[in-house]
Amino acid sequence: MFFKLLKKAGHNLESWQQETGLAIAKRLLVVCMACVVVWEIAAAKSEKAKTLRTFLIKLSGRQMEWGKSFTNPALLAGLWVFLSMQEVLDCYSPEELATLQETAQDFLM
Repeated sequence: MFFKLLKKAGHNLESWQQETGLAIAKRLLVVCMACVVVWEIAAAKSEKAKTLRTFLIKLSGRQMEWGKSFTNPALLAGLWVFLSMQEVLDCYSPEELATLQETAQDFLM
C-alpha cells in the first residue's frame, strides 16, 4: 500500500526531480508523514473520522467503486486539496477572496 501511494496513486515518486540525496530524503520524509496521516484517517472508527473521510473524498473529486466509501489514494488527494485550501485561507482575507471570486466569474461567463 505504501509503495502504491509513493509510485502511482499519490506522490509520483518516479517523476521527482531532486538532484541530491538530502533533497530526496527531505521529500521522502514529508511524503511518509502524509501517508501516515492518511492511514490514521482511514483506520479511525469515530464518527468524526467518517465525516472527515467523506469530506476528503469530495475534495479529491474521485469516484469510488460500488460499495467502497473511500480509498487511501483518494484520501491522500483530498488531504492535499484541504491543506492547500487552509494555506489560501491563511494568506487571503475574506474580502480578497470575494474579489478574486468576482474576477474569476468574469472569465467564466
